[in-house]
Amino acid sequence: YKVVNRVTNHPITKGLPTEWMHVGDELYARMRGPGVNMTVLATAYSDPANKGTGRDEPALMTLSFEKGRIFHTILGHDRTALNSVGFIATFQRGTEWAATGKVTQKVPKDFPTADKFATRPDFTPPPTTK
Repeated sequence: YKVVNRVTNHPITKGLPTEWMHVGDELYARMRGPGVNMTVLATAYSDPANKGTGRDEPALMTLSFEKGRIFHTILGHDRTALNSVGFIATFQRGTEWAATGKVTQKVPKDFPTADKFATRPDFTPPPTTK
């Protein structure tokens, strides 16, 4: 599905394409809660043709709690999704922002575009030797 950055000047999303494709992955819908101290950075359309809501649903968001910073992503539910460049980059940038309040990581050259997703090779750990 396509991810649409709604806040393009946040350190996590700054420099990312406004729209980019993500591999097949779960898409949460109808999330509930008070929604306070939250900024929805990016959304994804929940297509009714795939039993979706027909609405843009939050995909990347930040929350604050007292002096803490929280980054939340709905991406990354299986090996394919975890190897998605969009997931890897936003997860790393979100983690850095939550820890420091800044993002120093550059947007990878192979970041997905509005019409093409991008993945990294699947990592298989080497066999252990005894």
